[in-house]
Amino acid sequence: MSDQQPVDKRMLGRLRDHTEPYLPDAWESFELFRAAQSRKKRIALYWLGAAALLVFIAIALLITSIPDAPARLHVAEKPVRAVQQDKLRATRSEEPAASPDLPSAPSASGIQASRHTKALSRRKSLELNRVRSENTMRDPAAPLPATSNDGIRDTFAPEFLIPRAFNSPVARFVKRDIPLPQPRIHPPQYRDQAVRWGVSVLQQSNRAAHIVPESNYGVGGALLVPLSRRIALVTGISGSRQSLNIEQPARLSAAEGLPNLQRVRYHWVNLEVPVQIQYKLRTFKDISFTANAGVALQTSMGQTADYHYKTTRTIATFAETAGGPVLVSSQTVEELTSVSERDKKRIWTVGSPLYFGIGISYKWQHTVVELEPFVKYPFGASTADRLQLTTMGIQLRLTGPLKKPIPATRNSL
Repeated sequence: MSDQQPVDKRMLGRLRDHTEPYLPDAWESFELFRAAQSRKKRIALYWLGAAALLVFIAIALLITSIPDAPARLHVAEKPVRAVQQDKLRATRSEEPAASPDLPSAPSASGIQASRHTKALSRRKSLELNRVRSENTMRDPAAPLPATSNDGIRDTFAPEFLIPRAFNSPVARFVKRDIPLPQPRIHPPQYRDQAVRWGVSVLQQSNRAAHIVPESNYGVGGALLVPLSRRIALVTGISGSRQSLNIEQPARLSAAEGLPNLQRVRYHWVNLEVPVQIQYKLRTFKDISFTANAGVALQTSMGQTADYHYKTTRTIATFAETAGGPVLVSSQTVEELTSVSERDKKRIWTVGSPLYFGIGISYKWQHTVVELEPFVKYPFGASTADRLQLTTMGIQLRLTGPLKKPIPATRNSL
């Protein structure tokens, strides 16, 4: 009984007048309704997971699409000039201060006067040498003739020979800028950690007990987002048409005249969004060996089934004789019939198969070609009839960079 009590007369009247009898198919209808509600919940969870996956892929694309700018060394001009001025002040402060008794730096007129004085002294020294050469030719007892240098000898003072400090102007050369070491030039190296996208082609076969192997084909798009040097996230979307052909083992004691199930052939369509992790095992130049593992969000729809029956009949011909009926001939007739089921064509089933594969990839310029055998095992329902099957196949993936590759430059000082 319910804990809630009726609150008005209307509800009491409805409870009192409730005389609807139990319908024969009411429980079956309720079970179908509950199954439909649970199916809606699974579909809602599936689409929520798909939306979360798309958001994750978008975030990964935004993170990896930001280019890494090469390191640049910026040198401001003002600090360099300030350092040069500080050095110039330091060198000036280290110079010895000029003595008060020493003359200051000569001006332009003083420099011209000194040049004129040097020219006069040079001329006088030439005349003095000429007089000395003449004196050597004369008699040593003869008196020397008077020359113009006698006045210079009389006015000569020895205090002019006192050594003095050198105080002429010193020329200093200051560099305008500081030369920086040039960066070493390396050959361009393209980044391998770039988002790649492309197409994939699948050839696969479903395996189960008592089946006839059949090949199924699919096509889709692939997206590889590198997470590190060796690890990448593999995702995308693919569609394929699947089939499963199951043969019923023959029965030894089959009843004659009744149809016996011989073979069931299922058809459905798969849509998959894989979420896998790819790891590079070994790399030899342009050839790499990889391992993939992960799950996939799988949706199957449009399931149809063809049931093939065989009916065996024996036709016997008897003849009436005096001793009774006599068997004249006996003939066995087999009739093959098929029945198609389309009731589950509109049912959507959500599952998550486990994926494992080992492949080889070859890099040609900016394009990567991958060949990968794989195995998928369903985790949950894979079809509307909840068939338990294992999928084995091979995948060919052709991917290229999402953007034009940027050469990775390295500046080393």
